[in-house]
Amino acid sequence: MSVSAAAVRRLLGIALLVVGIVAGIAMWLGASRRYDDAIASLAPAPIGCNTTLVFDKTGTYTFFVETKGRIGPIDGDCASDARSYEVDGVPRVTLALVDDDGDNVDLERTSGPTYDRDGKRGTGVRSVDIDRTGTYVLTATAEDTEAVIRVGRDPSSGVAALRAGAIVALIVGVVGGVLLLVIRPRRRPVRTAPAIQPPWPTGLPTRPPLGPPSANPPVPPPYAPRPPSVRPPAQPAGQPPWYQPPQQPSRPPRASVTEPPSSAWPPPPSPPPADPPER
Repeated sequence: MSVSAAAVRRLLGIALLVVGIVAGIAMWLGASRRYDDAIASLAPAPIGCNTTLVFDKTGTYTFFVETKGRIGPIDGDCASDARSYEVDGVPRVTLALVDDDGDNVDLERTSGPTYDRDGKRGTGVRSVDIDRTGTYVLTATAEDTEAVIRVGRDPSSGVAALRAGAIVALIVGVVGGVLLLVIRPRRRPVRTAPAIQPPWPTGLPTRPPLGPPSANPPVPPPYAPRPPSVRPPAQPAGQPPWYQPPQQPSRPPRASVTEPPSSAWPPPPSPPPADPPER
């Protein structure tokens, strides 16, 4: 069973529309989930304590001062129970990072990035480039110890690209699907082949014909056809055909009449006729 071109275009338009919408929504939700997971993966470091951090990947990391959120129970030298906190404004903190060799690592001041999502709010105050994985010790001090230091990568990294891709996929799917469903291609007119007329004969008298060739059949030539060629027995092959005209019947010889030799003088006049005899 054959399917028409219009039905195929309709199916392609519906499929493109559905795929564009689904892909756009999925990419947008994926970007939001990526942002939430990045915030949840930030490592906590209470103020007034020495916190051991393990960096398993190199790269740039940011130190956030989280002024609103919740922290679970902490064991070790700075043990504390789980608690929620909210601080007005960003307190001024002092941070010191030491690697496993006991050397201080330079921290750069920064003013961002920030996050505020799912009851958590933080502001970036320092950043560091970790070029060697391993164990580091962070010491944080401040006058207000209610806030918590969070360490990790920028939560918004890669989120903008995913959201831009979601918008592009949605636009392409919707616009392309609607165009396939609405616009119909123009049908090209079918060109018929021109009628082939019989060629005009050549080699006929120069008088113009009175009608098409079908109305003026060719006139046979007024001469007899050429007799077939006859090749003499002794003529070798490959030579042009040899033609021998028909023999004319022989006539009997005519008797010759001897005439007197011509003279330069005119002949003498003939005598007058004689008078008839009297009776």
